[in-house]
Amino acid sequence: MLPALSFHPALAQYPEKKWFNKDDSTYGYYVTIKPTSRIQGALILLDGYGGNADNFLSETKIHNVAWNNDILTVCIPTSTHLYADQPMIELMNTIIKEILQTYSLRKDQFAIGGMSSGGTIALRYAELCNEKPSEFPIHPNAVFDVDSPVDLVGLYKSSERDLKKNNGGWWLGEAQMIMDRFKSELGDPYKDLKNYQQVSPFLRDMKDTVNERSLTEMAVRTYHDVDVNWFIQNRGRSLYETNMLDGSELISRLVLLGNKQAEFVASKIPGRRSNGSRHPHSWNIVDEIDLIQWIKEKLHFYPDHLFKPYSYEAPADWTHETILFPIDFAPGLSYKGFEDLRFAPGWGNEKSKEKWAYTLLWWLDDHYSFNEKIIQQNLETYFTGLTKRRAVADKLDMTAYTPAKVQVQKIKTIKEDIETYTATASIFDAEVTKKPGNLYFKIHIKECRDKTRTIVLIETAGNPFNQPVWLKLDKINEGFKCEK
Repeated sequence: MLPALSFHPALAQYPEKKWFNKDDSTYGYYVTIKPTSRIQGALILLDGYGGNADNFLSETKIHNVAWNNDILTVCIPTSTHLYADQPMIELMNTIIKEILQTYSLRKDQFAIGGMSSGGTIALRYAELCNEKPSEFPIHPNAVFDVDSPVDLVGLYKSSERDLKKNNGGWWLGEAQMIMDRFKSELGDPYKDLKNYQQVSPFLRDMKDTVNERSLTEMAVRTYHDVDVNWFIQNRGRSLYETNMLDGSELISRLVLLGNKQAEFVASKIPGRRSNGSRHPHSWNIVDEIDLIQWIKEKLHFYPDHLFKPYSYEAPADWTHETILFPIDFAPGLSYKGFEDLRFAPGWGNEKSKEKWAYTLLWWLDDHYSFNEKIIQQNLETYFTGLTKRRAVADKLDMTAYTPAKVQVQKIKTIKEDIETYTATASIFDAEVTKKPGNLYFKIHIKECRDKTRTIVLIETAGNPFNQPVWLKLDKINEGFKCEK
């Protein structure tokens, strides 16, 4: 059971073709399937040899499940590319840069995968993103292949064995094509190993191979139909002529290198094309729902897998809540990230000394600057939206309602802060007292090692700063650490 995921075919979004070069009908476009909800991450998909950017979508439901789970799917054409050569890398960089700009995604909000040679390209591209981060637009957190040849020298040699067996199958023509292409483009695989190393995810027989080392910190999966008898009976092939042998070796090496996120996934169902024909080399060997669950975990999706690399503790009887930006009642706050809240037990009791006592941690996915005016606008937007939503929901007399008015003052910076502020707000308290009232704030712009984030911790209470509840609020702030 995977309750966090769902798939509703009747609601599935249609693919949209995006052209960036209409003069190139083969490589001048890509295809997106955009979720109607928020986008929490992107999945780059690559088909195998001869694939364009959408003809394989009838073979899998990966994009449908992704659409229903906050994932933008981006399909990139591969056509005649068998590996990640320079033109293929440049094509992917061009498209991914456009995706980053169009959808305002972070570099680490990407997963990438493909079937057959598409998976070979995906793996090598993921390695290069780690090897040369300044030259590549993203830092994917997950990569997978679907029955892909992960060792190109191994593919050459298995093609050579196929031809020697000469068992009369159509795949002999494919084997000859592979050998001819590799010899022409990369040289003799028994001599020119460095050429193969540049484009192959790894080389099993090469000493001191280093490419797979770039995957040691990344989640990696390789999918295979492991019905060996089918290969023997229908192709005259042993394990030595399949992709799963090298796939298992790659995963084994990654595990030995310390990668605890590397998996060899044996398909639970036989490989089969959409026309019904049995074929181990098929997209359908991937369990789409399980794959998307895996991607959501590795990309730290809200709410189940949200990455919180900090220590932020409140007393045991305080309650927690996490809200993703943009916040529904305050859409004017255009930040990306999330807020992590801690509520005192007496938060909603107008007679309690803990009335309105809580803290808001804003974990923002970019670098932002703050001053008195910006903080004033943020707090007014936030608390006007919050109280108005409650007033409307409770059908209060809106003639008595007034928007929040906030005054902010910068004070002496306290330890672990970049800047420290205090503020007071006049609000219509639709949440607790149902009448006008005041809120008090301490705002901490936190000093953290991760310069790609901005961290703001806000202490809030309905009682002035000289009341005992502020000792508890201050203790929460003092205990906050950016790294666990």
